[in-house]
Amino acid sequence: MRRINKPRTPNNVSPDGQPPRPFQAAERDFLRALAAVTDRSGCARSTFDSLAKPKLRAVLYVEQGSLCVYCERRVVERHPPPHIEHWRPLGLNPQLALHWRNLYLSCPNPATCDCRKHETPLRAADGDPDLPWPVDHAYEHCVGFTSLGEIYVRSDAPLDDAQRKALVLAVGVPHDNAMTDNGILNLNHPALIAARAAAIDSERSRLKRRFDKRTLSRPEREAIATNHLGNYPLAEFVSIRVGWLRKTLGVGR
Repeated sequence: MRRINKPRTPNNVSPDGQPPRPFQAAERDFLRALAAVTDRSGCARSTFDSLAKPKLRAVLYVEQGSLCVYCERRVVERHPPPHIEHWRPLGLNPQLALHWRNLYLSCPNPATCDCRKHETPLRAADGDPDLPWPVDHAYEHCVGFTSLGEIYVRSDAPLDDAQRKALVLAVGVPHDNAMTDNGILNLNHPALIAARAAAIDSERSRLKRRFDKRTLSRPEREAIATNHLGNYPLAEFVSIRVGWLRKTLGVGR
């Protein structure tokens, strides 16, 4: 999970064969229609479903570096395509169905992320605010990773108490024999832990090949981490790769 910049909306969200319509115009027309209906969730769902999803995803891929907003798996345009996730669930927030800051790509894995979350809000208790959108919050400063590939909420994360509880509930804890499925997003699923550990191994092997096994200086490691964050597409599980390069794995646990 990382901060995501969303500088522009799609310039055409109409299905092929229909007159072009910018996303902002579609949202404006939707909000006008929403004010006049009683079934707000139904109206929101049908309007969102009427948009040309590949055209939305094309912009979202660029914004997210082609990584899932939650787990940082690679997301690509294939069957099944990644989900267009409503960070604040559509059923509870129909007015945000076409709000660009509320839309993100999530991988289609059935055990984690949006498939796991469905309509569950990212908050710890009724009455609490939802977790901030990634466009508004630097989640890379809130979550950490262990060298085994586990994800956790950092003790020094810039979060208030309600946000911390919500993020802990969203992420989940590492699995063991007694607890094999937990968290709104289930981000400590064994497959994800193994994949993150493999990402560290790939970084280690790549640097050994590139630098002939010599020890890199801190500025050299930082330059590689910065390069990772500037690439498109981003490397899968980029946050743990950067954490390993910057030697911050396990910090704030």
